[in-house]
Amino acid sequence: MKAFSLRMWRRAMSLVIFLFGATVLYFVYLVSTVIPAGTNPQAAGQALAKDPRFALGAIVLSGLFLAGLALAAVRISYFAFTTIRERKDPKPRDKLPVPRFSVCPVCRENVPFGSLGRNLRSHVRSEHRDYWRSRRIWSAALALSLVAWMVLLFPLLIYGIIPGARGGASAATFYGLGAYISIEAMLIALGALSSRARTRRFRQEWQEAHPLQARTYGNLKGIRAKVLFKTGRWLDPTLPLGLLHPATLLILPIILLLARFSLRKATLDRFEEGRLWLYDAFGTLTSFEVKSLSPSRSNSEKVILALQRGFLEIRTENISELETVRAVLTRAIIL
Repeated sequence: MKAFSLRMWRRAMSLVIFLFGATVLYFVYLVSTVIPAGTNPQAAGQALAKDPRFALGAIVLSGLFLAGLALAAVRISYFAFTTIRERKDPKPRDKLPVPRFSVCPVCRENVPFGSLGRNLRSHVRSEHRDYWRSRRIWSAALALSLVAWMVLLFPLLIYGIIPGARGGASAATFYGLGAYISIEAMLIALGALSSRARTRRFRQEWQEAHPLQARTYGNLKGIRAKVLFKTGRWLDPTLPLGLLHPATLLILPIILLLARFSLRKATLDRFEEGRLWLYDAFGTLTSFEVKSLSPSRSNSEKVILALQRGFLEIRTENISELETVRAVLTRAIIL
């Protein structure tokens, strides 16, 4: 059932969205080259209707739209089918799923993330009610500003862009769109800065009322180390399809940069039941399932753990701490 997996669905949908956007851009290019500035809209429509390239583009655009709807329907149907099947005939799990943690923005406590962040929201709502209320108000204000931004596009089109295109004022249209996008970007930036300042204020108030307690560590005793994670995955031939999505192109480089930075400096917590637990640079509790200690790849300067997929390289500032890490891992893996 790999064809119906979420990864394959995302990549197929990414391809459809990319082709849809490319077709729309082709329409814009076609209109700008075929229709001269200042042409009567009725005459421009007749000229485009006679162009076979425009008709072919319309067919492709309609087909991509239907393909997107079909992919969405297939995914929703498959999700409903698997959910009903699991409820009727639940399969026993060999082991419980490993909890994922997220750091509370106020008290900096690691809270189990839960399904879609349910546990984290419950923690913030119960422990930090003022912050939760302020966050809800800020989220509502941001949503309203985005809706107003989208609604204001129609008056801009009717009274600015379309009349400017008819009169050949392409520069005024370009500057109007630039100002329209810049205003919303400034509003989002100001909202993000105010939200960050508000979160910092709530965190300071919490720390003043609740003195910071020392963090307790497991058998690795909070050793500070530099960690390098290597995936070691085989090259997926469908990977370029996932990179075509506009959101992926914008967010993926940021995620990769943050992930690489967060594991650059880590604090080792414990090793138990075949999992290495550590705190990353942001203070988030993270775990890796360890397959074995790789002696052929280990030396006096680093310890390399073979994971289920890839390797984890651990370095410390002095040799004694590294030997402590190696001794704990070796004894736990052998037992």
